[in-house]
Amino acid sequence: QRSQKRKLILANIRLGQQANTLEHLATSRERNRLARELHDTLAHTLSGVAVNLEAIKSLMPEGQEKISEMLDHSLTATRVGLNETRRTLQDLRAQPLEDLGLALALRNLAQAFGDREGIEMEIEITKAPLTLPPDVEQSFYRVAQEALENITVHAFASKVLITLTMSGNLLELVISDNGKGFDVKKLTTETDRYGIKGIQERAAIIGGALAVDSRAGTGTTIKLAWERL
Repeated sequence: QRSQKRKLILANIRLGQQANTLEHLATSRERNRLARELHDTLAHTLSGVAVNLEAIKSLMPEGQEKISEMLDHSLTATRVGLNETRRTLQDLRAQPLEDLGLALALRNLAQAFGDREGIEMEIEITKAPLTLPPDVEQSFYRVAQEALENITVHAFASKVLITLTMSGNLLELVISDNGKGFDVKKLTTETDRYGIKGIQERAAIIGGALAVDSRAGTGTTIKLAWERL
């Protein structure tokens, strides 16, 4: 009876994982559809508005400083909106995961981050093939993205370590920086400007465990662990 009960539990877990995978595939298709719609409508419209504003500015007679200033503000707002739209499209598609898999996508993400921000990167990512549920890959990749974005905005770090290891059934991601750090305890009473709540939610979705270790002046370490049942 114990053996049959264990088999039944494992079967239910596998069914749950399969259901999650199917749900993720359906979500991915919908995300891609939304990305195409946004690209064909909003992105094209904003791009056209920017071109028209540039043309109006070039045709405007001299001595219209106030109008020129208003055009400059409108151009800036339009370009910011276009850049944000493009970033949203990239996030919606999440193509690196689909094309490369988690390990290589994370490596490319870290290298691109280091090159862009001028930060020294130490990258230790497993080369072993990983066969993971799509929702797990998505959550690990998004946590890495958000952690690196936080380093850019808040940490003022000069060096970042990112590791991804698979030991048995345990998958673990660690992102550590030598930046200015912060008081983790104050996150319960202050506005969560470090985005910790967001990555906690991503960890919870897949049944993962998230740990954040940081103190002022000592840098920050974020660790995400997930165990295959």
